[in-house]
Amino acid sequence: MPELPIEATPNPAEVETLRRVNAELVAKHARNKARIAELETGAATLQSKLAETSESLHQVTVGVPLKAMCESMSTVPELFLEQLSKHFKVESVKGALTLLSADGKPVLGKDKKPIPFEQKALTEFLIDGDDSRAKTFQAITIVSRASGASNIATNSRSKQAQLQRFQFGLK
Repeated sequence: MPELPIEATPNPAEVETLRRVNAELVAKHARNKARIAELETGAATLQSKLAETSESLHQVTVGVPLKAMCESMSTVPELFLEQLSKHFKVESVKGALTLLSADGKPVLGKDKKPIPFEQKALTEFLIDGDDSRAKTFQAITIVSRASGASNIATNSRSKQAQLQRFQFGLK
């Protein structure tokens, strides 16, 4: 079957209509591209604000209390925080700070309960054991706040008693 010849002379009205529709579609495509670029810029701005807000929230809820705990538990809080971050993570879980292992699970104590984020419990957990982690924390953790000054009163009394005993001469 022979092919039918294609009409070579297009209608000028049709050509004008096609050109007008094509120009409208090109303009609409350009507007859509500009709108997409505007929305992508807005989304990037919102993402950066979200990241900043998330970081500040984390700093307020976790960072500040963690730093305060490190300062109260160690004479070298920077090293203590570094070592704690090396072995554990601290996150806010259900509004309470929780010590987490590297895989994100709560760290359990000897009684199979999560370690509370309290100075005494953390101290006992961190310095317990003979491994290198425990030895490091033993070296940098303040275990007792006792100053040894409770014996000052008895020492001053014993000095007074010694002075009274060794007086020579007449009274």
